[in-house]
Amino acid sequence: MQQPANKPHPVLKDYYGEESDKRAFVDDLFDRTAPYYDRILRFGFLGTGQAYRRHALTLSGLAPGMEVLDVATGTGPVAEEVRKIVGDERITCVDPSRGMIDVARGKFGARFVQGLGEQLPLASEQFDRVYMGYGLRHVRDLSELFGEYFRVLKPGGRCMILEVSRPRTRRQLAVARFYFRDFIPFLSRLLTRDPDGHTLMRYFWETIDQCVPPEDIIQALEGVGFEDVQRNVQLGVFSAYLATRPAEG
Repeated sequence: MQQPANKPHPVLKDYYGEESDKRAFVDDLFDRTAPYYDRILRFGFLGTGQAYRRHALTLSGLAPGMEVLDVATGTGPVAEEVRKIVGDERITCVDPSRGMIDVARGKFGARFVQGLGEQLPLASEQFDRVYMGYGLRHVRDLSELFGEYFRVLKPGGRCMILEVSRPRTRRQLAVARFYFRDFIPFLSRLLTRDPDGHTLMRYFWETIDQCVPPEDIIQALEGVGFEDVQRNVQLGVFSAYLATRPAEG
């Protein structure tokens, strides 16, 4: 079997020079756009994003009493839905961007940790669920990331990864390219009057367009030991990957 690619996408030289420059570029861009990131999401996706996140949490089997880790929490859109089910005190939010964490911290009282998903500063086997909302394209290594998810999950626990996938059909690709590459960046510039908003959304499209195929993501999850790996697709572009750490015994 062909081994999956460990990098989520190749170096995007229009934005940074080398792979080693990616982390600093991404963190700085998120820090600068954090104050108006929610505004872009709300208007850019017509207020539908939270409904989709709630649907995904239902698919994952989230229930009261569970301990939850939200990786790449950003301004907290996934955690905001999680807390309605488990409460603030059972959520740990991890993100490398101080600017994003500061915005999320102003909304709810979860535990916040500044750090990377590939190097979680957390003890093993302490979470029932691990979530990542639209942050997979920004990590450095898929296997490293998924290995950390496997480590911090309790036996029988699940991870769910929400991501935007490059459409397979020509028509869907044309629609997605217009929406994510042209319309959302234009709207972001209009809403924020800041070129960083335009750059952020344009960069999002480039990472979507160049991202490894879903088959590689599934293989990488299976490669670190996850089982029952599934992919749920909405509108040909929104993917929800669900994987389970095997139960002991």
